[in-house]
Amino acid sequence: MPRIILLPILSMLLSLLLSCEKTFDVNSVVDARSAQLVVVSNFTLDRTLQVYVSASQSILTDEPVGYIDNAIVELYRNEEFLTQLSFSEDKDKISNLPFYSAGDFHPQVGIRYTVKVDVPGFETVTAHSQIPTPIKMISSQISDLQFSETVGEKEVSVRYNVNVAFEDPGLVENYYHVNLLQQFREFAIIEQDTLYFREEMRPVVFSNQMNTNFQVAHIGGGLLLEDEGIDGQTIRLDLPVEFKYRPARDELGKLFIELRAVSKEYYQYFSTISRQDGVSDTPFSDPVIVFDNINGGQGVFAGFSTSSDSLVVGY
Repeated sequence: MPRIILLPILSMLLSLLLSCEKTFDVNSVVDARSAQLVVVSNFTLDRTLQVYVSASQSILTDEPVGYIDNAIVELYRNEEFLTQLSFSEDKDKISNLPFYSAGDFHPQVGIRYTVKVDVPGFETVTAHSQIPTPIKMISSQISDLQFSETVGEKEVSVRYNVNVAFEDPGLVENYYHVNLLQQFREFAIIEQDTLYFREEMRPVVFSNQMNTNFQVAHIGGGLLLEDEGIDGQTIRLDLPVEFKYRPARDELGKLFIELRAVSKEYYQYFSTISRQDGVSDTPFSDPVIVFDNINGGQGVFAGFSTSSDSLVVGY
């Protein structure tokens, strides 16, 4: 199955936590004694481990979020010291945010990694996670494909269902994030030649009406699942998709399917932040407490693995 471009989930998460860029100075307007470190890292196979470090702020302040560039960020395998991460002068290409990098080191499946972050004036923070074993899809297909014109607009609605199946390993807790990404290619016909200008990948964002005790519509796209009640069984999903696009300008491309086997920390963090986003603003709504696994601080340090497939969507 072809390798796909990972969805920019980390970018979405960081945009929620870190709205504006500014280097943090512990002697500036933020009182380091009351602030906490915010550490964010979602790591996987075949990618350099990256860690984003900032300082928490009051929700009442209008000050931009402060990125910290003088942290000591260390990585451990079990209890063994591995490496000290270095601050990158180049920003991440997806999130456009500064980060600490583990260089050429790539994490492996099943190893318990610990990140430790020290910044003068702050409490030292730690977090633990590991990458689960990848889970392969046993089938994926598109069904009920329909196209319909939008009245008064030069747009077309495309609707279809995505059927995905995979085997859940038994006798162990498993957590998943199923991502769908629809490809569109902008084009123009010039002197009878078709020229392509850019490619857009649109994530499928589901309604929180799909939420149950064991599945949650991810705030950034896709569906989060846990295997309670279906342990060791074949998991079959029938996911509805709908997009609007302009056929005179955009060519409908492939659908990319990404099945992430995620750590418990990944599932707990993103499921609670997604449920919180879906809570009504009325005073009668039940509050949702966002999970995090940064001891002494805020954020998430979580591993995941990926298997993928792609399907042709067309007339």
